[in-house]
Amino acid sequence: MGAAPAKQADFLRAIAEATPRDVEALYWYARVTLLTDITGLAAFDAVFDAWFVRGAAEAAVVPPPDDVDGAVVGSSGALSTAEARPGGGTEASAVSTTGGRTFGPSDARQRDMMRLLRDAWPANLPVIPSRRRRPARTGRTLDMRRVWRQARRDGGELAQLRWTTRPPRTRRLLILLDVSGSLKQHTPDLLRLAYTAPARTEVFTFGTRLTRVTSALARAGVDPALAAVSRAVTDADGGTAIGEALGRFLANPRFLALARGALVVVISDGLERGDPTAMVRATGRLSRLGHRLVWWSPLACSPTYRPVTRGMAGVLRHLDHLGGVRDLATGLSEVERIPAVTAGPRRAAYLSWESPHD
Repeated sequence: MGAAPAKQADFLRAIAEATPRDVEALYWYARVTLLTDITGLAAFDAVFDAWFVRGAAEAAVVPPPDDVDGAVVGSSGALSTAEARPGGGTEASAVSTTGGRTFGPSDARQRDMMRLLRDAWPANLPVIPSRRRRPARTGRTLDMRRVWRQARRDGGELAQLRWTTRPPRTRRLLILLDVSGSLKQHTPDLLRLAYTAPARTEVFTFGTRLTRVTSALARAGVDPALAAVSRAVTDADGGTAIGEALGRFLANPRFLALARGALVVVISDGLERGDPTAMVRATGRLSRLGHRLVWWSPLACSPTYRPVTRGMAGVLRHLDHLGGVRDLATGLSEVERIPAVTAGPRRAAYLSWESPHD
């Protein structure tokens, strides 16, 4: 089993900053930083046992480091290796990458799901009364200009009243999409999900950088749009710096205006290495700016997932909804849940979180 140089550097940095107390702790350090996909777990365990376990005494069981965010936990609250899933957020890296990622063509099943999503978004997004008034048959506000014009035609008699109303318009949708290595296998479908969003949607990607991809996703055709995103995003499949990326978004006045009154959707596993304070602070400000703040995580698709790690536990109080999205099908399910999220009281439902897939 060969690990990428960036993963090797991450492993060495981890053991240099916090020396593992025993073989069990060393195992988790290596697994979290070196393992890219759960399919390589058997080979990883064999190599680790050959080098560190055979001939040694049984090491005491030590929990994995607190900084491993987005863990899948069993019913007892302990971290479960059996419940791990591909792309389950078991690794995070601070290593920055350069260069784009190529996405494959969309197949027929994906295109069918995208058609359903295009219909689902407008039907489920929250609305707000528009600023401009329009003529209406009934209402609470008289259209005095039209009333007086009609009265002049009727010899000065107020024979018919005219009304105006403020028709509803869809709130702006803001999508902040994690493209780091821990979401590598989900990134193509998550970008397709963002592509299906309606007009006036703003989309940003983040890993170790923040990139606005709204214009790239506006291309005609999903595959040309994904190719444009590939050219624009240079930190795909790299490290994670959620707090720094969200802070950069909030520091830009033009970007800040996009979040005001919007439905803000963050798609990320919440896997932040190190101190999550910046991520929690930025999430809190996004929550205050937006109409609602929704967080979709591939990890939350697992029935055993609980947001008990420091990063997700910190941001949970700022969220109006925490849902599971890992592909187009789960994305459609969460889009259809938006009316229930936006109709209820803010953040009250997540004083005690339960997985929607339980």
